[in-house]
Amino acid sequence: MPFTVFHNDVSAVRLILESARMATQAISGKRLMTLLAAAVVIAGSPSLAQPKLIIVEGMHFDLGSIPRGSVVQRSLTLSNPGSDTLVLGRVDVSCGCTGTVVSSTAIPPHASGSLLITFNSKNFSGPVEKSVTIHSNAADAALTVVKFTATVIDEIALDPLYFFFRDAVVLQESVASITVTNNSSTPLTLSAFRTQMKGLTLTLPDRPIPPGASVLITGHLMATEPAPALSNGVFVTSDNPHQSDVYIPVYGNVRAQTLD
Repeated sequence: MPFTVFHNDVSAVRLILESARMATQAISGKRLMTLLAAAVVIAGSPSLAQPKLIIVEGMHFDLGSIPRGSVVQRSLTLSNPGSDTLVLGRVDVSCGCTGTVVSSTAIPPHASGSLLITFNSKNFSGPVEKSVTIHSNAADAALTVVKFTATVIDEIALDPLYFFFRDAVVLQESVASITVTNNSSTPLTLSAFRTQMKGLTLTLPDRPIPPGASVLITGHLMATEPAPALSNGVFVTSDNPHQSDVYIPVYGNVRAQTLD
């Protein structure tokens, strides 16, 4: 509402303006305090508590060089620096060669658990890379992927990797050979073989193979019937602690006898 100011009321006007300024500041201060109080309440609300997942050792590790056939393990520390309980769900692996065991599926705030990873190198040779995926209720990442690498060493190396009997003839001996190299640090003994393939026998070395040395294994096939394609195998028994059984595939074909 407008009002008239007379010259002799200057002091009164100044008093009115100062009172209005102070009232405005008081209102603003009350609003600020209200906002701050609301922020404190919201920040402390259980609905905003956040679990977190930290892999202490990092998201990648290397198992180094391992003998083929060996089973190796690595334990990782799962830390929860968050403000709520970390709940772990399923743990997925990239292949059946990898196994996992978690110490607990619930990790309280500022506590830790462990994840044991096991890798079986039996069916691998050379560089290997695998992964483990952890499902959890972590606020920043529902999926946590850990990768690991390894180099699998063949302590018993084959060249070629299989016996191949090309154009074998029924009731006639066919011969194929494989070079076996001992890449281990101890002598290697090949003592026996077993197979379900009829007519197949092996000639094994009669003495241990020194470290770093190579010998021939000879396969002898006396087939009793034609086969357009051979697909079988033979196990060779060794005293290597990591490869006690060496599997050698058998390929080729068998023809019927022809009359001249």
